[in-house]
Amino acid sequence: MTRRTRLRRRLLIASAPVVLVALLAAAKLISVVLAGHSAVAGFAARDSDALRGAVATMQWLNVVEPAKAPFAAGTLAVLENRLADADTQFSTALQRTPPAQQCPVLVNLELVRERQGDIDAWENRPDAARERYLRALDLVTSAPPGCFGGNDDSDEQRRAVRADAAARLMAKLDGLDDPPPPPPAAAPPPPPVAAPPPAGVAPDDPDPVERRLDPGAGDPLERLRQGGAHAGPRPPARGAGPGSRGGKKAPAARGTGSGRVPADSSSS
Repeated sequence: MTRRTRLRRRLLIASAPVVLVALLAAAKLISVVLAGHSAVAGFAARDSDALRGAVATMQWLNVVEPAKAPFAAGTLAVLENRLADADTQFSTALQRTPPAQQCPVLVNLELVRERQGDIDAWENRPDAARERYLRALDLVTSAPPGCFGGNDDSDEQRRAVRADAAARLMAKLDGLDDPPPPPPAAAPPPPPVAAPPPAGVAPDDPDPVERRLDPGAGDPLERLRQGGAHAGPRPPARGAGPGSRGGKKAPAARGTGSGRVPADSSSS
């Protein structure tokens, strides 16, 4: 082995760690880029599992762009409705992001705090809601120009949400000081339920006079009593015999309804 060959081998051995570090750095950069793309795709598809895997990859490898991992973690927390965790992650990402690139982080953090304030207001915690709204408003007023008001977001709806952030927060703060609306008027009570009629009495009982067979003729039983229909035939008149004109049989009392009321058969 010549001297030149031995020198070349020594150089290769000495440079091996440097080459290994370079390869690892390249692999890390590639993986972070891929994880970042996966995080974007996962959030767009609302796929929390894919986004969670991308966040884990970036948290383990990301040292070149340290703000990416907490930003993706905050996005995952929003997707899973963990607003307190989202606030923490976006706050960390804001600290690690250069001022010229902070606008996306500021927008997300403002929306998270505003949403937390909405929940506090809905659940009747006005002091907590006021604190959330004020912290969100502080982000809007201290943001670089064009981040909220006058932004040029390509999405029309997002552009409007960002542009109206300050006015929207001020309106919500003013609403916390307004008295609550009066409760709606109570419905009138239902009518009382009528008591059931006594046993043996039909409901809506008409006038007892109307229940007679012939209301205009009086009580038929009383008429029978007065007419003597149940007392047997009247005795013949004095001096009247069977053949005389005065010995006619007394007619029965008139009844009501369909015809005459017959005399009681037991008295004949």
